[in-house]
Amino acid sequence: MGSGTEIAHASANALLIGNDLRKFAATLKTARWWRAVILQNFYGTLIVDALGIGLAAIGKINPLLAAFIHVPSELTFILNSTRLLPRFTRQAQLD
Repeated sequence: MGSGTEIAHASANALLIGNDLRKFAATLKTARWWRAVILQNFYGTLIVDALGIGLAAIGKINPLLAAFIHVPSELTFILNSTRLLPRFTRQAQLD
């Protein structure tokens, strides 16, 4: 049947090359950091949009104002994502 190495490479979500488990621990820590920032952005966007839609639906604010609130909030979450860049470049330099 062969070595099966190519099948393992193709089907794996993560592939460890080498014997240094410290790199695996660092990669896992970085992945958890990225996930936390992504979830912050995702839930933050949902909350801001739900508030804007809710307030516009009950007539507390103009729907156009809700749309204008949406734009800076999205910019805020995009800027929040930039926190990942220094860690990403540092991780790439370690490899």
